[in-house]
Order: sequence, then structure tokens, then C-alpha cells
Amino acid sequence: MCRWAAYIGEPVHLSEVISHPEHSLIDQSLHATQSVTPTNADGVGLAWYGARPTPGVFRDILPAWSDRNLKSVAEHVSSGLFLGHIRASSGAPTSRENCHPFTADNWSFVHNGEVGGFSDFRRHANALIPDDLYHHREGTTDSEAMFLIALHEGLADDPKTALERAAGQLEAMSRAHGSAPHLHM
Repeated sequence: MCRWAAYIGEPVHLSEVISHPEHSLIDQSLHATQSVTPTNADGVGLAWYGARPTPGVFRDILPAWSDRNLKSVAEHVSSGLFLGHIRASSGAPTSRENCHPFTADNWSFVHNGEVGGFSDFRRHANALIPDDLYHHREGTTDSEAMFLIALHEGLADDPKTALERAAGQLEAMSRAHGSAPHLHM
């Protein structure tokens, strides 16, 4: 499963969460003790907020522990609101476009889990993303589809209900295709 961290508070350098603590996000990507796989090596990403309403984004396919650019960004960028994500692929190819966080306008999103059998109904899931949001679709993951569907379902006004609706639609598709597990979140 993926590893992620979220921070909100007084501005700190991202490294205070991403790399410096004993059980930092980078440490967990290499030495996961409560996971099926001990390493998460399928990419890394950060989204942070500063003076602009849209997030800054860093994503790469290198393993977090050996990504010098990640470490440099984390040492020099400070923010009071950011997300970090270390990817362990559940089937989608390892590519920069499939690394979290996913963004659209002022939103950023990470997901730890999977929609069972997503590759069998990806085209139908993509059809749930309306045209005015589809230009944000860069990768092929179930997580990015869930995010964009949730935006369509009203994420800005009622995040809990919007995510429930998006997850419910994808879970129903998974069940209809006989895939299991239907949804991990």
C-alpha cells in the first residue's frame, strides 16, 4: 500500500515531515513494517500551498530514498499546508502522470488503496468524469479517476458526501465486473 502524509499548521520546511523524523515518509517507503511489501518504490509526489491559490507540485518515478531532487525541494520549500505521497502501484504503470498528488485548480488529492479490477472498466469509469474536468486527467490510475469524479460530485461543497458518491460508483463498477477486493481506501 502507498504511504502518505498531510500537514496543516504553522509553515515548516517539508523535510520536517518528509525526511527528518525517525519514521519519516521517506523512511517508511524503504522500511515499511506494517505492509504487505516492505518497500514503496513506484514514485513520489508532493503538493504544497503558499502565496498562490493553486498548489506547487513535485512528482517523480524515482524511489523516494534515492531522489535527490525530492530531498532538495523538501529542504528548501516551506508551507503550512502540504501533502506527500510515496506510491506502491496496484497495477497502473509507473509513470510521473500516475504519481500522486493529483491536482485540479486549487485541489490536491492522494489516495492509499485500490479499486479492484479497475483496468477492466477504466473506460466506463473515465466516462463518469465530465468534459469540464477531463482535461485534468493525466494518468491512468483509479485514484485520479476517483478524485475527478469526486470533484464532479461536489467536493468543494460537501467533501465527505462527494467522496462517498465517487467511491460508491467505482465500487459498484468493480462489483459488476466481479473483481475483488472491490474497494480499499
